[in-house]
Amino acid sequence: MIEDGRAVGIKGRSKHGGPVTERAEIVVGADGRHSFVAEAVRPEHYDEKPILLVAYYTYWSGLPMFGKFEQYIRDGTGFAAAPTHDGLTMVIAGWPYARFDDCRKDIEGNYLKTIALAPAFADRLHEAKREARFTGAAVPNYFRKPYGPGWVLVGDAGYNRDFITGQGIMDAFHDAGLCAVAIDRAFSGAQPFDVAMSEYHRARDTRVAAMYEFTCMLATLEPPPPDMQHFFGAIHGNQRAMDAFARMNAGTISPAEFFAPENVNAMTAAWGRS
Repeated sequence: MIEDGRAVGIKGRSKHGGPVTERAEIVVGADGRHSFVAEAVRPEHYDEKPILLVAYYTYWSGLPMFGKFEQYIRDGTGFAAAPTHDGLTMVIAGWPYARFDDCRKDIEGNYLKTIALAPAFADRLHEAKREARFTGAAVPNYFRKPYGPGWVLVGDAGYNRDFITGQGIMDAFHDAGLCAVAIDRAFSGAQPFDVAMSEYHRARDTRVAAMYEFTCMLATLEPPPPDMQHFFGAIHGNQRAMDAFARMNAGTISPAEFFAPENVNAMTAAWGRS
């Protein structure tokens, strides 16, 4: 509900169908990229990028995985497989978004053609059983200003990036923690609402900016820039560097830290001495 330009609560229906109205000093939109709160308050958007990647995934039983995540990148396409629960493995295949119309004409056929580019994996999949329908995913990349009069946004409601790096859940938890601290400061009187929330806004963007750019680069499924390719070639076989790269992809360190000149120089120099 918006009154005099300020969010003051929500209206909805109970599980029995009756109307429900709840008023609040702050309305928190933690309701995803299709956020009803964001739709109502119309926050500023910035640093937007188009949809870059389309992917389809499903779940398979009887697929030997040996307990590990696998990823295969080929020219202009790729796929990944990850064990989940109940003996199921999620296998997802992706293409540049420009190919979306062609891919959806024959989802299963294009999916299997992509997996066939890794014959050993395709042989394993041939013996497995598909247990679910294909589900598609293609998401925009954007930042939204995460606060305004009477409202704040958390997680995908306020910031979204392609799923290729799998950062969504962790970003949402980080946002929730930062936002909770800011709300506490506002409610306790330690800071005015706008000051506390501007600090939340700045902290969120600072934490995710480098991963946002790295994710969008990966989502194009194009080769990385020449200097990055040279760096990867230089550290190939360097276990310490590869472990750090895995930590970066997991989101435990920032791409800004991993690709910092002093870190790149240290890793390449250490490998050169080994």
